Amino acid sequence: MTAPPVQALLDAEGRIVSAAEPLLALQRQAGGAEDGLLAIPALAALVHLARRLAIPISRAVEVADGAADIDMWVEVRPMEEGFALAILDWQTRRPHEPAGTAEGQAGWAWQVDAHLRFQAVEADAATLGHEPPHAGDLLTAYLQLDTGTAEADFAMPLIEALALRAPFSGQIARLRADGAVLYQLSGEPLTDPSGVLTGYRGHALRIEGPTDDSATSVPDASLFSPALAQRLDQALRQPIGRIIAHASTISGQHEGPLRQDYADYAADIAAAGRHLMALVDDLADLQAIERPDFATLREEVDLADVARRAAGLLKVRAGARQIRIQAPALDERLPVRAEYRRVLQILVNLIGNAVRYSPPESMVWVRVDEENGRARAIVADQGAGIDPADHERIFERFERLGRSGDGGSGLGLYLSRRLARAMGGDVTLESAPGQGARFTLDLPICSPG
Repeated sequence: MTAPPVQALLDAEGRIVSAAEPLLALQRQAGGAEDGLLAIPALAALVHLARRLAIPISRAVEVADGAADIDMWVEVRPMEEGFALAILDWQTRRPHEPAGTAEGQAGWAWQVDAHLRFQAVEADAATLGHEPPHAGDLLTAYLQLDTGTAEADFAMPLIEALALRAPFSGQIARLRADGAVLYQLSGEPLTDPSGVLTGYRGHALRIEGPTDDSATSVPDASLFSPALAQRLDQALRQPIGRIIAHASTISGQHEGPLRQDYADYAADIAAAGRHLMALVDDLADLQAIERPDFATLREEVDLADVARRAAGLLKVRAGARQIRIQAPALDERLPVRAEYRRVLQILVNLIGNAVRYSPPESMVWVRVDEENGRARAIVADQGAGIDPADHERIFERFERLGRSGDGGSGLGLYLSRRLARAMGGDVTLESAPGQGARFTLDLPICSPG
């Protein structure tokens, strides 16, 4: 039987007028008075958001309660003289067991950000018997995730959980520095008060694995099983598409006049939906290109024409930031042997990155040429540049060099290089701090006849 909601009434300043005892207990634990300002940070943030937008807010939040955590679904509804707060789902759970509690097995607690970079590790070399990860290290660079068996529906629990913002358990991983060291990972998502994923915290439990030589090396298989890729499409693509469509209708005021702050809020929702849809597309591409049988078409493609089309697709975005894109001249032609759709995808990504990281009122150059029997498309910008030490790192999965909130997924350059190499080419970088960046797409030239 479903428990009744935990309810409270707040005045216009966010002070408690009345509240159910479970909520008052959390208020006291947070150091607040029973008739004072709401002191529970996650709930106070929702009230603040509802006040600013003047609309009802409904979100999932997590609240600490001593040795336990509480998962809540909270609704905050503005009223004439304050706010009505209702907790519709109150689930108390214990956090993961502390490190090293399993009899005869060593383990350690960890926390990563949304890009899987370690933020905290509760372990040292003496306890583990090997070097622990350091803050800033990429989890997938420190541990190699086991893809499981080919028959498994969900070969990589951590990656599925990351895509769906869900808890996970049973992820097998090997220490890259010593493949004989095997761990089982479990974790749970961390979110901010607005529901945005900020990372994961969890536990790594040392386990015994096979001792034969084949067990010390995990093949670089696909991040996603076909079943998982299909589930992600079914679970995400259709609802995200509806969100984008409805939010765009609201922001465009197609159904009639609307308060401007409401329209702006809907535009933000549509933009976030488009970003999430792009991430789903990137994940689908990632699943495809890492299959052993992945191959591209080999057709004659005019590299200069594709470069002009890619620049045209990004003209509006660049114009909004007062950035000019100089594309190849209309009479230029450079035939290559490649797949048209994939070449366009690579160039849109390279030019899009140049626009994203260039200062306003600057220039992005896109040109094509031939060198040593190879065709090249070059995208150069006047941005901050990239340290030579990061030139290879930037092509890794989910790598964004510490940049967050810029709309990138951290997969674009990784996908671009993999696609280029699948077509017999490559994507390379020349850059230095303060000197902009120059990305080059190299492809086989199409020989006459």
